[in-house]
Amino acid sequence: MKKIIFVLLLPLYTICQNSYNLGLVGSYEWNSTEGSDIWGWVDPINENEYALVGLNSGFSCVNVSNPSNPVEEFYISDLNSTWRDIKTWGNYAYVTTEADAGLLIVDLTDMTGNTYWHVTQFSNPNTGQSTSFTAAHNLYIDENGVCYIFGASSNHGNNPADGVIFLDVSTNATNPIYLGEWNEEYIHDGMARGDTLYAGCIYAGELYIIDVSNKSNPQTLGTHPTPSNFTHNAWISDDGSHVFTTDETSDAYIGSYNINSMSNIQEVDRIQSNPGSNSVPHNTHVDGNFIVTSWYRDGTTVHDITYPNNLIQVAYYDSYAGAGNGFDGCWGTYPFFPSGIIISSEINSSSNQSGKLMIYERGFSQACYLEGNVTDASTGNPINGANIEILNTTIPNSSSSNLIGDYMSGTADAATYSIVFSKPGYLSDTISATLNNGIVTIVDAALQPLVSFNINGIVLDPVGNGIENAQVIIFNDDFSFTYTTDINGIFTVNNIFEGNYEIIVGIWGYITSCNNEYINPSSNLSITLQEGYYDDFTFDFGWSVSGGITSVNDGKWERGQPEGTNDNGTNYNPNEDINGDCKNYAYVTGLSAGSQTGSHDVDDFNTILTSPIFDLSTQQKYYLNYYSWFQNGFPWGGNSNDSLTISISNGSNTVLLERYTANSPDLGQWNLRSFDLEQYISPITSTMQLIIETADWDALGGDWVEGGFDGFEITNTITSIENEKTNNKSKIIKIIDILGKNVKNQNNQILFYIYEDGSVKKYYTIE
Repeated sequence: MKKIIFVLLLPLYTICQNSYNLGLVGSYEWNSTEGSDIWGWVDPINENEYALVGLNSGFSCVNVSNPSNPVEEFYISDLNSTWRDIKTWGNYAYVTTEADAGLLIVDLTDMTGNTYWHVTQFSNPNTGQSTSFTAAHNLYIDENGVCYIFGASSNHGNNPADGVIFLDVSTNATNPIYLGEWNEEYIHDGMARGDTLYAGCIYAGELYIIDVSNKSNPQTLGTHPTPSNFTHNAWISDDGSHVFTTDETSDAYIGSYNINSMSNIQEVDRIQSNPGSNSVPHNTHVDGNFIVTSWYRDGTTVHDITYPNNLIQVAYYDSYAGAGNGFDGCWGTYPFFPSGIIISSEINSSSNQSGKLMIYERGFSQACYLEGNVTDASTGNPINGANIEILNTTIPNSSSSNLIGDYMSGTADAATYSIVFSKPGYLSDTISATLNNGIVTIVDAALQPLVSFNINGIVLDPVGNGIENAQVIIFNDDFSFTYTTDINGIFTVNNIFEGNYEIIVGIWGYITSCNNEYINPSSNLSITLQEGYYDDFTFDFGWSVSGGITSVNDGKWERGQPEGTNDNGTNYNPNEDINGDCKNYAYVTGLSAGSQTGSHDVDDFNTILTSPIFDLSTQQKYYLNYYSWFQNGFPWGGNSNDSLTISISNGSNTVLLERYTANSPDLGQWNLRSFDLEQYISPITSTMQLIIETADWDALGGDWVEGGFDGFEITNTITSIENEKTNNKSKIIKIIDILGKNVKNQNNQILFYIYEDGSVKKYYTIE
């Protein structure tokens, strides 16, 4: 890697996936109301197909019999709520909401939308038992006409089951009969078949399987934690042997479980739609050999489940113009129409940021399945943890071998592919194979082990003296080595394998070096460091953290790889460090944010980051350069007292260089700053330090406050200058990097500085 000075980085988000094997054939938009869940209904007389859509403001019925021209038949206004879920029994739709509207029952034979009931009281004339609820999170109706009400609550002062309430809707569709309840855990969503309920107990983070044959005395049969421990929904395979779940949290998975023994549930596979994007899955439904899933910012996805221990994505339609860990885009999907169309509900993906119905046609078929075994070519022993990658697939595809060397993989489209088998310590092997839809192809591989060796290295100063205590990192995708040089600047690398490596070397008082080098047994590494002050936080050079905040949970400064957060398009934590430095590290507040906005942000006090001392006593020009980040806002709109300040100290006095507040420009992005130090502080001494303070002074601790700092550097020149323009007050300087190229941002805008009286006042970009 080559270190480029003055490169501006603005936050980037993953580009949406567009579509693959799903075709959009029609859509319908609503105005000024967001969407929620969706279900479908088929008129048994004329076989028309209808989308039943929950909206914040009510319930909509849309005729989708002509998918390219959907028509809303009726709309029922109701109490406003983010959550509205629908299921059907016979000719009736049943709608729950977390508003206090009770259970909405709609007669679908009346397409005027004028025949409906709100029911809150439920009794059993045979037992005399009863219950009531005014709000519920979700529901499901099984093939026997039992309605399962999940996450119920009431404004009547009673305590209905927030696990599940059982109602009979087959006897009297508009006056459901109370049958019983189960209340061991809160159930967020679930489904039932026969006498078994499969429940997503979201706060327990587990799949629960419950025997509901006796509605007055249901029994738990088994439980199992789901991959991200935030179990949202569950759906059973057609043959009843496997359950599939989603976790409604960032970067989560669809989980697959063998339930042949319900007292010993086994997870057999897990898969993500868009790995690394932090997207959130929501609802998954089994449709024969496939599961169809709503995946918020990733849209509607389809996975082949023919082999539940080998889930393969075969289709998607990314309906949201963005990515990441937000609750936007696709809420729900329904794949069960006789015509084969798939309908999905959008929260806010329409042109007016309101609800939208999406109608898709299928272009997918069964996947091409790949299996085999990987062994050591010298010993014949199985290789555990070998990586198997199918090249040139539309959806990136890789898998790993297990303890006995077996692997399972596959892809959506039939073709001849190159399959790469690799593992650290072995020579990679590429094998060509033709894969066909619905067919299992066996490809085995035997990998040749590599021979390790030792090499020596030395770190030198500009005059050739060894530098003691320099830190060294040597790494590639497979291996990583770390060393500290001895008194003579020497280090020894043991048991390294031949190949390309990144080599990063640094110590305070020198410019960090980062380069790529091919290492073989004859290599003798020699790295020369130039004197100066530079820190991109690849190494810990001894910056100290102080202030009133002592816990990382409250936003204490931390060094590490940033974890991006945003709220409705507003960036709070940076998603990456600056571009062009040696590694992906920076100092940020709330490093362990877990991708949840406002989690571990700066709360109630201040956190102070202070540099090690740097000696600038030599009489020459010094420029201070760095990147800073600040964001302050929701829920109270930001507090003018909340701030990020950066100051310079010479050991006896401290001068403020810049101050961010909620009203500052350029919030929520990395901003390059440069200062001619003699214009700001005097004298410039041998005991200089930089001080970065972030603070939330709101007494309620309610504001979201986040800061970042990266790319610290002291230089003697401002870099090369092109096209200097002056007037009587200032001069405008276009910045180029050390390779002579214009420094640009992601919008291809060229970076300029405005100088007044020889000091940098601010910077901006111009086309």
